[in-house]
Amino acid sequence: MRCTLYINLRLKMFFHQLAKLFIGFFIGLLFFPFKLAAFEKLLLDVPIFPPYTYVTSEQRLTGQGVEKISGILNKIGVPYSFKIVANHGVALDGLKRGHNNGFCLGTQNPERDKYGVMSRAVLVNDWAWFYLSDNELTPDSANFKQVARVGTKLNTNTYQWLKQNKYHIASLPNEATTLTKMLFKQRIDAVFLSADVFWYALRANGYDVSKVKQKTQSSRPFGCYFSNEYLAENPGFLAEFNQQVGQ
Repeated sequence: MRCTLYINLRLKMFFHQLAKLFIGFFIGLLFFPFKLAAFEKLLLDVPIFPPYTYVTSEQRLTGQGVEKISGILNKIGVPYSFKIVANHGVALDGLKRGHNNGFCLGTQNPERDKYGVMSRAVLVNDWAWFYLSDNELTPDSANFKQVARVGTKLNTNTYQWLKQNKYHIASLPNEATTLTKMLFKQRIDAVFLSADVFWYALRANGYDVSKVKQKTQSSRPFGCYFSNEYLAENPGFLAEFNQQVGQ
């Protein structure tokens, strides 16, 4: 009889302790919020656009933009992967076809806005004119728009801007280094491009930077585009991404 009472007492104590543990656990859930469901994995296309995005000699994707975006996504805790693509046109085509969940980095335009939403600015992209110091034809010349042979990168927003404003586009290579070579060979009169991209390419080619002048046209927010489908299936993601950008 005493043995039975002892066992019953031990069982009561065990279940009492177990109940306290469960109560403590559920109280913890109330006061220490956590994500009930993680965001789905992101596949982001990355157009090569050094120094923002480029591949090292060890075949590692890096750059100012890559490092910044990786840090943000790691803080959020969302799984992700980057896919290298040739240019922004390829990235946009992938967005249209649902082959990616977005791309980075890019400036805003109406065509991109049809298929995705741009994040808060991760970086600032200065659009600028570049021309040789001894060239009398400059962006301030009265006839510059009519006669200047201008080059920019293919499938970029700088290309769209030149086209919309009816400049004479003489060259549209994939590589900014090609534009710097053409400028010094005087095959074009000016380059219209992201300032960081141009100066990076110029130094990579070993040219004398003192022989080139810059005139900044405008400064544009430079962010990530996320597809409408991904954002619809992952509510709250864009708000959290934008919040992390600001920190």
